[in-house]
This record gives sequence, C-alpha cells and structure tokens, in this order.
Amino acid sequence: MMGMYQWLASRPLLACSAVCLLVLTARAALLPWLHVPMPGVHDEFSYLLAADTFASGRLANPPHPFWEHFESFHILQQPTYASKYQPLQGLVLAFGEKLFGQPWIGVWMSMGLMCAAICWMLQGWISPRLALLGALLVALHIGILSYWMNSYWGGAVPSIGGALMLGALPRIAFRENFGHAVTWAVGLVVLLNSRPYDGFVLGLITAAALAGALRKNGMPFRSTALRVALPAGAVLAIAAGFMAYYNYRVAGNALELPYQAHERQYAVASMLAWNSMRPEPVYHHAVMREFWAVAHVEEATAAKANLLTAFLIKLSRIYDFVFGLYPLLVPLLIWPYAIGTAEERLTVALLGCYLLALAPITGFEPHYASAIVGLLVLRFLQSLDRLRGWQPTGKRLGLALGVLFVLVIPFQFGRDLWFLWTGGEHPPRLAVARQHVVQMLESQPGQHVVLVRYAPRHNILEEWVYNRADIDAQPIIWAREMGPEQDRPFTQYFRDRHIWLLEADQSPPKLTPYNAAARTASSDAPQALALPGRFF
Repeated sequence: MMGMYQWLASRPLLACSAVCLLVLTARAALLPWLHVPMPGVHDEFSYLLAADTFASGRLANPPHPFWEHFESFHILQQPTYASKYQPLQGLVLAFGEKLFGQPWIGVWMSMGLMCAAICWMLQGWISPRLALLGALLVALHIGILSYWMNSYWGGAVPSIGGALMLGALPRIAFRENFGHAVTWAVGLVVLLNSRPYDGFVLGLITAAALAGALRKNGMPFRSTALRVALPAGAVLAIAAGFMAYYNYRVAGNALELPYQAHERQYAVASMLAWNSMRPEPVYHHAVMREFWAVAHVEEATAAKANLLTAFLIKLSRIYDFVFGLYPLLVPLLIWPYAIGTAEERLTVALLGCYLLALAPITGFEPHYASAIVGLLVLRFLQSLDRLRGWQPTGKRLGLALGVLFVLVIPFQFGRDLWFLWTGGEHPPRLAVARQHVVQMLESQPGQHVVLVRYAPRHNILEEWVYNRADIDAQPIIWAREMGPEQDRPFTQYFRDRHIWLLEADQSPPKLTPYNAAARTASSDAPQALALPGRFF
C-alpha cells in the first residue's frame, strides 16, 4: 500500500488528477443520500441569478418596469438587474446550467479542481509524499462533505486562485521558474473576480515576497521586470480591461464594482471596520430595512467594539473548517521550534499577514479565508514533518504522534459519513417550503405571480422573493406585496397570469388567490390551494 502511495506521489500530475477524481467520484457516489443541494441562503440565489444571466448570453439584465416589487438581497435592480457579486462563481454555475442543465455541476467540478490545485500548490513547497497527504486531507474534509461542495455559496473558485498564486510563488522565488509569473497572474485574476478584497491582500503580500526573494537571490531589477513583471502585467492588463467592461455593463461605471454599487444603494454599515456608517437610504420594503439598517448595523457595531474577540472567533472558525475535530493538531500550528528553512519562514509570514488582514472584516464565513486553505495545510504539514524527528527521550515519540495525527483524518471522514448515513440530508427549511409551493402551482394551469407577504416579526434570513434572469418569461414569478395602490398597476401588468398571495409566515405558509372577491367573475379563477400541514 505504501509502495503504491509513494509511486503516485512521485508523479505530480497524476497525483493531482487522482485527488480530483477522488473528490468527483466520491461525491457522485453519495448522490442517493446527499442529493443535489437546494438553495436557501440569500447569497446562493444571487449567484444563481448570475449563472442564469450568463447562461442566457448576457452580462446583466435590463431593469424591470416594476423593479421595486422584485427587490431582494445581494441583487442589483438599478441600473441593471444583476447579482452584486464578482462574475467567476456565476460563470462556474452557468457552465453547469448551460451544458448539463444543472448549475450544481459547476460546483461539483470546481471542487475537484480545487483539491487538484491545492495538491499542485503543495508540491511546490514540500516533498511529494507530504503534498499528496495534504491534498487528501483537503479532499476528505472539505472537498466532499463541506458546504463548499453542498451549496452554491462558493469557496472552490477563490481557493483555486489562491492555490495558483501560492504554488507559483516558491517555483519563481526558489527555483527561478519564471514562466510561473503567468500562473501567479492568472491566480490573482481568479481571486479578484471571486473575492476582490482577498485578491488585493494576497496579491500584495505575495508580490512583496517575490520581490524580496528575487532581490535576495541577486536578480537584477531589469531581469525581474522583463522575466516576471512584464508577463504578469500583460495578463493583469488584459483582465483589467475585461473587468472594467463588466463593471460598466452591470454598474454603469467601469471603475465601480457591482458590489460597491449595491452597497451604495442598500447598506448602512460597511464590511470593513475602518469605514464609517453611511446615511440610511430609502427602503421600499420593511424586510430590506431590517436586514441592512438594523441587523447588519448591529453585527458591524458589535464587531467594531470587540475587534480582538471577533478576530479570535474568526481564527477558531477557520481552524474548525479546515481541520475539523482535530484538537490534537493545534500544537502543530504553533510548534515551538526554530523556523529553519526559507520556505517555513515565508509560509509563516504569508499566513500571519493574511490572517491579520481578516481582522477588520466585520462579518465572517469560512469561505472568506478560502484563498489560504492550501497555506494553512502547508503550515500543518511543515510542522508534521518537523515532528517526525522529535525524540525527547531517545525514542521516536514524534513519529508515533505524527502517525496518530494522520490516522485522525480518515477517522473523521468516516464519522462525517456515519452522521450522513444516520442523520440524512437536511436542506434549508425555506428551500423545502418554497419547493412545495412551486409543485402546487405547477399542478395548476397557466402561469402565475406570487405576491409574498411577511409578518412583522419575519425571519429576515428566510427570503422567498428571487427570480431568474428573464422575469417575465418564467412560469412562476415571485414578488413583494406593496399595498393596494402600488400593487394595482403591477397586477394589471401581469393580468394574463394567475395572481396569488402567499402569507409566508403562516404555519404552514398560506397561498390564496390575490383579491379573490374581485376575480370571481372569471369562470376559470383559481381556487385556494391546500398546502401540506407540515413542511419541516
């Protein structure tokens, strides 16, 4: 068995391919128990809108005449109807939608590529055997069962960008393989078009590390410019042109990201602690104000007041996501020995700088640190390699501990699988409820509009109003109820459809014909639908 492992590890390209194939086949084999995920989070619907827009051959959609009824989270309605996010995650989902009819196929494929990219990245820093071990750790703990694979939030795409940049760095700095300047630039483009702040930070610190290493190696400035900066700059210049064009088509300004345009229109609090609060904009819906002017402000205010505590929580969440239930592995990340090699010193410096850059972010999810997953695993493996030679009493205690730590990896994967087998799949309750309503409406003749009404104490994380790129062409349209005066021209616009009122916070959600009394003259007026008594 060890001979086969060493044989595979010694063939870098084959090892990367094997890790990719492991992730794809393992997740495909689990489909009978862990189905294609159902979207239920605000961000997921925004990415799916981007996917549908790109799959339709457009970068953005014209605003709808009644756009106020369709306002929703993380989506622009003006000057265009589009996702606020950078385009790469949407393009990945569009690839799955266009070629296979299922956006999640893009997620599935990108996760396999992510694990292969991290394997390639590690091969640039450490021995092939350790690199393959680290890639398997990522594959088993993150690649197959994490929410990165089992949702539409993203995580794989920025992680691929980070892996390309971090894998190119040692190949240029320590081996003078200058062709990888293009690899570094491509990775930066991927990261800037998935997580711009992360791309800026990682681009800055890796560029500084490259400049310092090449200067230390005695490389003349002219050679550095011609062999590294020029090819990387050419890639970045081309990408900047496309990014500016995308910004112009979506936000109407080549120098403004769609994200910035969205925050200017809706957000009061910034995601960065050093920014001050913005004046509260005019909101057309109470739920939008509750999210952006109340909940989001409270979260940002609490984070600013306790930056150190918030930072430590971020570190613990990153550790838990990347390493999971491996409490014994904590000492490896802070193992008290001299950092003896240039690779180790550079790893620690990069990791420290990047983690500090996360401190001013007021909100946090594990995919915010997706660009450095490979770097965290690299530091763990460097420490594990050092631990092998630890002999405090003349006995190879370090080797025994190292073997124990490695055995924890498949143990946890088995534990996660057992939980899946016994606990089953639990899609978001909003996704289940929404799917029930869709099935009920699909059983009715004609096309439909659903006006959604929320109770005053509605859970703002459960949002029903999301639509596809071409709103008027979809069979079921979701919109917000805005009151009789504003709804009257809206319902007149959709007079050829059956119009329903959904009281989303009833238990179960209540779906009835909108203004049924005024529609009884029509012989084919739909009757109230009897929805299941329990959704969840």
